[in-house]
Amino acid sequence: MKIFAVCVALLLASCAQRDVRGLARASEAAAGAVRRGDAKELSSHVLVGARARVDYAALLGDKAARQRWAKTLKKPEEIRPRAVVFLAPDSPVDVRWTPRGWVFAEDPTVVYDQSTPRAALRSLVRASLQRRWDVLLGLAPERYRLGLSEDDLRAAWTEGEHADALQTARDRLAARLGDPIVADAHEAVLDLGNAEVARLEREGTRWVVVDF
Repeated sequence: MKIFAVCVALLLASCAQRDVRGLARASEAAAGAVRRGDAKELSSHVLVGARARVDYAALLGDKAARQRWAKTLKKPEEIRPRAVVFLAPDSPVDVRWTPRGWVFAEDPTVVYDQSTPRAALRSLVRASLQRRWDVLLGLAPERYRLGLSEDDLRAAWTEGEHADALQTARDRLAARLGDPIVADAHEAVLDLGNAEVARLEREGTRWVVVDF
């Protein structure tokens, strides 16, 4: 495990400067699209799952706004790369670049973690495979938990009319666990393709899964 961790650290360190340069170029390209008022080009620089949340009118509304945003995007104050490290096929872990180098953004030792959106989705996949209905219940928003029990979840996942659909959705989610997640302080979205998304929201200090 120590050798693996050292290899990961060296690999991430070697990629850091390249990632920063790539992000800077991408930000500069987005700035050019804003300056030209090209909404279609700007959209190509945004994650599919986040495009509907971009206020294009505010960014491209008038010449003064375009110039202001283009200047900010071309020369951002700071760039912080983020990455995903797969400790195992079902264990994608967020890492972030800091002045001290790459650091883990979550604890990979917690089996059923809900401290980040990715951790909550990973926990959902694991809990459903392990038939941990108590964990799945805790991953549901409070408004759903009020009318649910562990027996309800067991039946839904194993013998209910939608059991196959739930398992298919779970497997689709598992294949996308390492994909970029769009998040703010309260909500998060993972694009699953084919106009499908996984949605999460924050409850206190933990994330819960609204739908997938």
